[in-house]
Amino acid sequence: MRDWDRRAEWLERAESLKPELEHWAVEPRALVEPEFCEDAWQKCRMRDLAPAAALRERAFGGGDSFTVDFGESVVGRLRLRMRPVGRNDSPLRLRLTAAELPYEASADFSGYHGGLSRAWLQDEVVNFDILPGEFVLPRRYSLRYLKIEILCVAEQVVFDAVEVIAEAAVRDLPEPPAALSPERAAIDRVALRTLRNCMQTVMEDGPKRDRRLWLGDLRLQARANAASFRRFDLIERSLLLLAAASDDDGRVPGCIYTEPELRHGNDTVDYALLFAPTLEDLVRETGDVELGRDLYPLAVRQYELFRPGIDADGLVRYDMEGWAFIDWAAFDRQMPMQGVAIYSLRALARLAERFGYAEEAQLRRAEAERLAQALRRFRYDADRKLILSGPEGEVSWAGQIWPILAGVFTPEEAREILLAVEQVPGAQRPVTPYMHHHLLEAYCFAGLREKAEAWIDSYWGGMVRLGADTFWEVYVPGDDFLSPYGDALINSACHAWSCTPACFLR
Repeated sequence: MRDWDRRAEWLERAESLKPELEHWAVEPRALVEPEFCEDAWQKCRMRDLAPAAALRERAFGGGDSFTVDFGESVVGRLRLRMRPVGRNDSPLRLRLTAAELPYEASADFSGYHGGLSRAWLQDEVVNFDILPGEFVLPRRYSLRYLKIEILCVAEQVVFDAVEVIAEAAVRDLPEPPAALSPERAAIDRVALRTLRNCMQTVMEDGPKRDRRLWLGDLRLQARANAASFRRFDLIERSLLLLAAASDDDGRVPGCIYTEPELRHGNDTVDYALLFAPTLEDLVRETGDVELGRDLYPLAVRQYELFRPGIDADGLVRYDMEGWAFIDWAAFDRQMPMQGVAIYSLRALARLAERFGYAEEAQLRRAEAERLAQALRRFRYDADRKLILSGPEGEVSWAGQIWPILAGVFTPEEAREILLAVEQVPGAQRPVTPYMHHHLLEAYCFAGLREKAEAWIDSYWGGMVRLGADTFWEVYVPGDDFLSPYGDALINSACHAWSCTPACFLR
């Protein structure tokens, strides 16, 4: 058996770590209605109409509707307790729309035109044949708002209870550090609610969509978890599942499906290279050298599979095969991937050193240095203080950030690079919180801690000021309806890669 192929063993160990989810009831805070205005995110906010208790005092007939606000975003299943008023000789039919954001709760889903399946949108028509009764619906939702439309009813119906039975691997959010300002404490709390809602039987990327374990998200979730919940069992389980889903060549998938059985999902070349840094973080936090040694050969295998994408000069090829995610934007991937490859090699070297593999550690350090020197020789414009990517010498923020994180430059040089790229017109800036996280790391490495903190206040704080109580998958200030998938309705408003302000604020 190849030393990187222990998939059955890894799967068995991962299943032994499957958590028992916590469950708790969440009642609505208020009856609300959408209010459309230019200064709100996606031009829509919710306006309070009445306390939630007023719901039990009203009977609803056919054609009526109402929306409740649960006061915070939660993940779970709906529990409805209903009774008929007057005639009771036919089923009750409801349309339910669960929403993470006000716009989602107010939109007409019939106009959806995104590239991902319409079935991800959280609406459905449900019949209830016998009333009165209490019903727990089977579908899991990620929501703050619930709109209920009464499509058909014999005469009238009263809702005695509308609740979410919330579920997650953890329930209570840790208190923010006492030294934080109220604004930063709010950012910290939203970050940890985002993380909490994604902590299910695995570390999901988003509880609305895709409900999958993605390696790139996991690495950032693990860092936020280390600063907060410290549920390393769930991180270990997730990493083992990714290992168990590797293919016959030892390629770790960028994402996996866990239901109804473990399946290999997308291949993502940058995420595969981040398997080693994710493993290193876990070993450092837990001291579990045995786990590290078990998975180290698989981590090495990811670089071996990537190596043909490096040319004789030590540069990532322009025509590198495979999907390199990096960020949801169109820019050249050569130099970001050069940085990711060096970053992975340096993690492998540190792991080898920790495990007592001195010769292996030296080999990985030498390869990392070869790639770093190639970048400096061929792709770094010392006059402009910029890293150039691809055949056209493109400048992007990601193309500066990843080489900096890989240790190719000193902190002083990194500072010059980061300040220089800010002045380049048209240079692709970060789009997702995933890339914004790496910008924060680069600022910190460069000694620009105050700039990093100001970026948290502006970017993640901007979401909070727009009403976010979990952080969004995509956020570009001023572009409310931007979506990588062609329709903002499908965007996730609680997304794992957005939770990392907690790493810096704690």
